[in-house]
Amino acid sequence: MRGRITFAYAGVLAVLMTLFVAVIELGAQAVLLSSAADRSANVATQISKELESLRNSPFGPVSVRTALADPTFLDEFAGTNLSVEAFNEFGKPIGKSTNLGNTDLTTTGFTAWRPRTSPANLSWGLLSSNGTRSMVNWQTIRSNNRIEATVYVTQSLAATDAILRSFRFFLLSGLIIALCFIALASISLARAALGPIGEITRGAREISGDDLAKRLNLKGRNDELGALAQTFDDMLGRLEAAFARERRFIADASHELKTPLTVINANAQMLSRWGTADESIMREALATIQNESATMARVINAMLTLAKTDNPETLTLERVNLRELVRDVGASLRPNAAAKGIALNVDADADAQVRGEPGLLRQLITNLTENAIKFTDAGSVTLGVAKENGSANVIVRDTGRGIPEDAVPHIFERFYRADPARSRVVDGTGLGLAVVNNIVKVHQGQIRVESRLGQGTTFTIALPSQDDAPV
Repeated sequence: MRGRITFAYAGVLAVLMTLFVAVIELGAQAVLLSSAADRSANVATQISKELESLRNSPFGPVSVRTALADPTFLDEFAGTNLSVEAFNEFGKPIGKSTNLGNTDLTTTGFTAWRPRTSPANLSWGLLSSNGTRSMVNWQTIRSNNRIEATVYVTQSLAATDAILRSFRFFLLSGLIIALCFIALASISLARAALGPIGEITRGAREISGDDLAKRLNLKGRNDELGALAQTFDDMLGRLEAAFARERRFIADASHELKTPLTVINANAQMLSRWGTADESIMREALATIQNESATMARVINAMLTLAKTDNPETLTLERVNLRELVRDVGASLRPNAAAKGIALNVDADADAQVRGEPGLLRQLITNLTENAIKFTDAGSVTLGVAKENGSANVIVRDTGRGIPEDAVPHIFERFYRADPARSRVVDGTGLGLAVVNNIVKVHQGQIRVESRLGQGTTFTIALPSQDDAPV
């Protein structure tokens, strides 16, 4: 990529510089040729005016051919690198400037050319001979509609071409130097631009699943690569947190399942040794095995629900009436509350419709209600349904023990319990609220918790309302 960027950047600038130099060279050539053409055109115009003046002289007219046959007349218009010669209508020489010596001007073989501004009676051409260019213009002198002469003005472009060669050499030298600087600048630019990518690549190679603590830490870069590095570091942070959660989940799941398995195995051994001889031992062992099996089943079911809600694409959503769902859950759990001597109240008069998976929504309300009953020693648990700002809310309020303030941010973590010792005195898997949190997320809802120690806890689940949606 560095090579491609270098070649692309250098190539584009090289093409632009070359075009720029070519335009300057062509412009300089046009300016010099135009200057030479102006000089030749002025000489041709002066000759024409002088001939007209002699032809109408008050001291006696002088014929065109007589004037043109006089070298001194033509020498008045000739000069350095500029020669003049006249020819009759048959192409025979009439006269020429003395700087031509014994040589006659060429009157054929011109390359067609014309300056941007020129008198209408002048014809133009360029002539190359022995590596030297000349600029030629000629005009026909007429008298009484009869051709009397054709006057050729030839200007050597040797000096002009020498200037152009020097200027071209200067331009090419400047272009070569500029291209060298462009190449160096392109290499430096590509290295500066893509250097952080190399750092990102090296950092990525050093990162493994066992060590996600490394960060790229490309500070001080406010460009796209800095944003990429920061995004990469943020992603590593999320991955590290996710790996930590998964390791904790595996460790806690192993712990939660290991204990009941150990208890079941111990009771099974006790049954095989003494169960047939002592009926009380058999009943106690079977009851223990049954309870631990139920605990394992709850843990496994909760884990399966978590796995299900981690992949929401597999869910089948439909319109659900929260009021009916809350009433059904309240009726099914009222005996559990009565067994603890607390009241389970249902305040679900609002007719709230949501779009969701009925089984998961029932489990959400059930988990919150069972949790409230479990941690309420006296008083009541209240289930409610309310509408608020386009959302349908499920409210579970209890008068129980409450949750410590520092524990509230963690209660939705898997296998988390406010008791650091993770005591098994209170029945539960530690996955109930984690399941609730996942169910709320897959239904695009929000969950709020308000709690005070010794006064109780209120969970509010806000789900998108479907009351105004078509059935």
